[in-house]
Amino acid sequence: MQLYVGGLSQDTTEVDIEKAFSGVHPLQLVKVIRDIESGKSRGFAIVKIPTEEKGEEAIKSLNGTILRGKSVLVRRMPETLPGEIEFREWLTDHSVEVLAHIGVREAQTVLDYGCGPGIFTIPCAKMVGRRGKVYAFDVRPSLLKQLKEKAKEAALSNIIAVLSDKSKLEIDLPDRSINIILVYDVMHEIKDRTKLLQELHRVLKEDGILSVFPMHMGTDKLMDVMREYGLFCLRDRYGPPGFKAASQILNFKKC
Repeated sequence: MQLYVGGLSQDTTEVDIEKAFSGVHPLQLVKVIRDIESGKSRGFAIVKIPTEEKGEEAIKSLNGTILRGKSVLVRRMPETLPGEIEFREWLTDHSVEVLAHIGVREAQTVLDYGCGPGIFTIPCAKMVGRRGKVYAFDVRPSLLKQLKEKAKEAALSNIIAVLSDKSKLEIDLPDRSINIILVYDVMHEIKDRTKLLQELHRVLKEDGILSVFPMHMGTDKLMDVMREYGLFCLRDRYGPPGFKAASQILNFKKC
């Protein structure tokens, strides 16, 4: 089981966490997540424990305890591949830079498929301006509510939030109506990838770009999927210079 350990002080080390988890050994991994550029702690760590039983025991005994003067949050976390968490944190900090590289610009129409709380939706809406729009699709009402609140705070009126039906993959948008599609940390959850890719291909303009961050899935596996279906061809890969992760930003155009 992989656990998230949050609320850490800047000086908390892996050794400190190992000591805190001494009652649930053996540990498979203890890693403080650090900023790719500065090397400073992001304030959380991941801990991997070999059994569900030991993991639940750790959550129960350690959540809310004090570590180096701070109360820590311990909860279950989805399994991740090497470097993915650091890459995701970098994406959050460099959202405008990433979107500019993809090609987001004024007056475009963007689809943020699986938008979550709007990490990329909000900067997209600012970049496309009043003459553009951003469709934000998600299956989770609570996250769409957060997005709407953020949009209101930022005085953005060009975001259209859409609650998706998890059992259906139809995208209720016209053919060739979207300039840029973002699919970040979503593909691993899709069972019928053929249907989704067909829908994304249908709504994307002929010169449009599909940008994917295949977290929990990995770059290699996503590339295998794309080659199998043959709808999209790779334009480029993008990420922080010199940093290697199992998943990175992959930008596609129509084949």
